Amino acid sequence: MRITGKRGRVAGIATAAVFVGGMLLGTATPASAKSNDYACGNWKSGKHAWSASGIVWSGKARSETECYSAKKKKTYAQHGAWVGRGSWTFSGNCGKDRLVSLDTRWKR
Repeated sequence: MRITGKRGRVAGIATAAVFVGGMLLGTATPASAKSNDYACGNWKSGKHAWSASGIVWSGKARSETECYSAKKKKTYAQHGAWVGRGSWTFSGNCGKDRLVSLDTRWKR
């Protein structure tokens, strides 16, 4: 989904711990999503989904989400589509499964 906004550099961090059966599975903390090539901010996350606003100045970026299925007792990854220059909303949704980690990835 494309969003509009001013061309500027922003960064943010959202955190959430995921506990299953009293055991910490991981944290939903994005890596530093700020560089000379792209930046993300306005991070929002919950138990099942997350989103962030981002600007890509060069190269390509995408969202990366890791979810935990209690039914299958394992984690799985979801990757968003690679997007080029512009303002974008990066997000991930695990449906009924739990959000374990979230991030954005950049490449040339």
